[in-house]
Amino acid sequence: MASKRSRDDRPKMIHCEYCGEDYSSTYKHCPFCDEMEQQDYDDQGAYEDEAPRPRGGKRLVTNTRGGGYGGSPSPLRIVGIVISLALIIAAVIIVVSIIMPLVSKGHAEPGTSLPPEDSAPVVESETPGPVDSEPPAVESPENTVPADQTATGFTLDQKEFSFSDRYPDPITVKVTFIPAGTTGTITWTSSAPTVVAVDENGVVSHGTVRGSATITASMPGAADQTILVYNQVTSAGSGSATGAGSSTGGSTGTLSLNKTDFTFSALNNPAVQMKVSGTSSTPTWSIGNTAVATISADGVVKPVGSGTTTITCTVDGQTLTCIVRCAF
Repeated sequence: MASKRSRDDRPKMIHCEYCGEDYSSTYKHCPFCDEMEQQDYDDQGAYEDEAPRPRGGKRLVTNTRGGGYGGSPSPLRIVGIVISLALIIAAVIIVVSIIMPLVSKGHAEPGTSLPPEDSAPVVESETPGPVDSEPPAVESPENTVPADQTATGFTLDQKEFSFSDRYPDPITVKVTFIPAGTTGTITWTSSAPTVVAVDENGVVSHGTVRGSATITASMPGAADQTILVYNQVTSAGSGSATGAGSSTGGSTGTLSLNKTDFTFSALNNPAVQMKVSGTSSTPTWSIGNTAVATISADGVVKPVGSGTTTITCTVDGQTLTCIVRCAF
């Protein structure tokens, strides 16, 4: 039976001054921090002091009971650092791209030139008016409504018709003023007087050339009205084509005018005397636009203003036309 050790034979406990652990005196040095002996022999056999090792040893370095010593950063901490850096970079970009231009707005940058100081200032009107005000419209003489006109519109009884060898007689266009009972002045014009002519009373007659023309009726302050007229008459003499039917009075059957187209080059040109040959009857003369030229009851034509109009001669049931041009 093993004998018990006496209390004096038991190993003593030594407190390590480096790691703070207690170890048995049977160990040459602390087994916990693996401390080396503080002295070694040198080559001559003498003790040589060795520089003390850092306190703590393995156990202290790997000790995590006090909150951890020397451990690697956690993933959460790395993520936080990355987010912080991203926010800092974003703030710098905002300052450079947005705030700096606002701060420097209105100041000339280096290298740029300012506008000259002696530039002419903008002169403002002393009596400002409405921004959207417009000057009053000036009515042209053609659109001025005469004082004696009471009609605001009109209609025609014809929209389209034709002249032929069977139906060559002139046609008088009937005008109806609006409102009923009102009056107005109608101006008649033809797009091709040599094809279809019209006088100041709205009497439409065929010309010397076959084809079509548009008769336009105008009244100040109202919309224009038009008539499409076809001329298919083949029996034509000088001047305008003759009408069908038997001749009356002193007619020989073929009538003609002494002029079918002439021009005034100046306002002081001499008047032109229109004559009808082939009849001894007294003709009736009319002209389409008295603002261009006038014709008397005995056929004397005088220039008035620049433009083109048509003279109409009615005799023995026939209609003859002549174009008058005022080029001045």
